[in-house]
Amino acid sequence: MNKRQIIEEKLSLITWSESLKGLADDVWFGPFKEGSWGIADVISHFISWDQFLLDYRLPFIMRSEEIPSVKVDVENINTKASLYARSGISKDNLINEFLSKREEVVSQIENIPAERFHEPIIIGKSRLIVSSYFSDLIEHDRTHKNQINAFLKDQNL
Repeated sequence: MNKRQIIEEKLSLITWSESLKGLADDVWFGPFKEGSWGIADVISHFISWDQFLLDYRLPFIMRSEEIPSVKVDVENINTKASLYARSGISKDNLINEFLSKREEVVSQIENIPAERFHEPIIIGKSRLIVSSYFSDLIEHDRTHKNQINAFLKDQNL
């Protein structure tokens, strides 16, 4: 993927997520299956990981610096995201927070020179190409988007 495609993919999730504002609360909070997350949890999850990207990845990518290895407690981040989604924040406010965070991510990506997307980055002991890193993040977005769309289809929405 090139820079423009990455930006378009990141922006497409903004447009799609705005369509979720009209959902009833039982659908918004309803689990995809017994004991699993619901839509609210996933949107909050996006916020948490976009913030991680802003704090621990993008500044180094932008400066073409080695990315320091950061101990990441994925379960803790995801649990906190789910708790936040169910803390009483309104659906519109949670979606708007996601939109704002994702726009911030896109703005940072736009500031990365196009040629940088073909260069390697090092994260701890891993080495990959910048565009591949973003492609992996987009695949993660798509997985959750498809999960939500499948759930909405099951709900006849």
